[in-house]
Amino acid sequence: MALATAVPPPAEVAEVKVDWTHYHNHAETTALLKDFAGDYPNLCRLLSIGKSFQGKDIWCLEITNSGTGPAAEKPGMYIDGNTHAGEVSGAETCLYMIRHLLENYGKDPLVTRLVDTRTFYILPKINPDGSDAYLRKPGDPVDPALKKVDDDGDGLLDEDGPEDLNGDGIISQMRVRDEKGPFKTHPKDPRLMVERRFDEKGEWRVVGPEGLDNDKDGRTNEDPPGGARSVTNRNYPAYWAPDWVQSGGGAYPLSEPEAKAQVDFILAHPNIAGVQAHHTHSGVILRPYCNMGDDQIPAQDMAYFMAVGAVGTELTGYPVLSVYNDFTTDKANPRHGVFVDWAYDFFGAFAFTTEIWKAPGETGKSAFDTFDELLAMQWNDKELGGRGFVDWTAFKHPVLGEVEIGGWNSNYFSQNPPPEFAEAEWKKNCLFELKHSEALPFLKIAGVKVVPLGDRLFRVLATVENEGFLPTNVTQKAIDHRLAKTVKARLELEDGEILSGGTTVDLGHIPGNNPAVSSPRGGAAAGSLNQRVAQWLVRLKGKKAQAVVTAVSEKAGTTKTKISLQ
Repeated sequence: MALATAVPPPAEVAEVKVDWTHYHNHAETTALLKDFAGDYPNLCRLLSIGKSFQGKDIWCLEITNSGTGPAAEKPGMYIDGNTHAGEVSGAETCLYMIRHLLENYGKDPLVTRLVDTRTFYILPKINPDGSDAYLRKPGDPVDPALKKVDDDGDGLLDEDGPEDLNGDGIISQMRVRDEKGPFKTHPKDPRLMVERRFDEKGEWRVVGPEGLDNDKDGRTNEDPPGGARSVTNRNYPAYWAPDWVQSGGGAYPLSEPEAKAQVDFILAHPNIAGVQAHHTHSGVILRPYCNMGDDQIPAQDMAYFMAVGAVGTELTGYPVLSVYNDFTTDKANPRHGVFVDWAYDFFGAFAFTTEIWKAPGETGKSAFDTFDELLAMQWNDKELGGRGFVDWTAFKHPVLGEVEIGGWNSNYFSQNPPPEFAEAEWKKNCLFELKHSEALPFLKIAGVKVVPLGDRLFRVLATVENEGFLPTNVTQKAIDHRLAKTVKARLELEDGEILSGGTTVDLGHIPGNNPAVSSPRGGAAAGSLNQRVAQWLVRLKGKKAQAVVTAVSEKAGTTKTKISLQ
């Protein structure tokens, strides 16, 4: 029998109200997380994994049913968001996942089973400083504690940021009339511009984002508050490279306090088997590697990536892509120091990065490939009443003279979904996360057979099974890099002695429940690739005794069963 039972949350818990049309700053997110932790004490606890550069807590909400065992003894699912300042959709998806798990426990069978048998570590905002800076309205005072960076290399810090010159609350673009400019008015929509042919006169030159040339270097907004490089997804110790190779690497791996806190937390929780990071945008599910091809991924791992990823595609509509093969145009300059590569290659977890939201008009694999502005404008007019585009208006610039200010409201059109389309994105990504966590390895003792041999001798045979889809080692890379620990079975016997087998039996790695991508290894139970049998020969001191069989896997959990010998 199992040694722990489910403890449902109180039935009278009120729903935590969340406005899914609103992007929450750090203070608002903190308040919501504290509400969840206070309302569901049996299912979650709030942890601060460290501090940001400004000293803000980097929160993790740990979710599991405490009545079914310790969090560390269950397969862990790590979920995060908002590593990049402007990718606030990731934080909202995390909040949606949290509420879905807590409020559907005891109601939805899948959610209930997962909360009983897994541990979720959900970190909505890896970068609270950058997120708050992004969500700050133009004109609001800049937090003096925000990290200062010399983005333009002129020896000054944060001296040339954007200004909302026309007072509409949006930082858009500036353009000037110029017969030698590269653009002309779009023949099908005068709000848009297209590149002119070589034999045509130009009409427009785009100056840059709305603002002033505060440092008088001929450029606008090239050194904004906080720095463009603060807490980027290039600071992790996986194939790291310095800034002279790629912007954003930082001074050294984990030089940013947020990235270091994140990695330290994961290393302190070796039960984490699945990783899902949330970024924006493009509407794709990205898998390793970021700086090398698929020929470096073992066939077993690739099969699992494609199998779980296919479920993600079915639920989200997002294709599964290799960052290097499918998402990198310049193969000579791939990405370095990326989190998903570290989680897969250096930690041994099964890891995806989801790029949330594919804006209308993005017709390529990546949001940076192609953007059909005419198609986007048609959708903008129909669905948003034109709100996603700021109509060009004349403005007397103190330096540039006559300019026009306008263009796409990219923050909430392409980088993040418009508020009324947000919840649908959060929901479908939440459903994928549930399936990802369902695929994790999960250990159980399928049965224990006690065979009496006479003269107080007994043979004990315990069948240990991996009910999950992934193997207990999670990835072949984890074996190759000597990260994966084998499954152990242990017999604790009262009033007797173990004559053979030892107290602990090493069962090796146990495949998952998908024979199509698993191969049998030594010690498998007959007809069951995902089972192993541990055997002990014991002698009792008296006529009967009690014993406990325990099976332990670092990433597939711990399970125990009591038995009687007589």
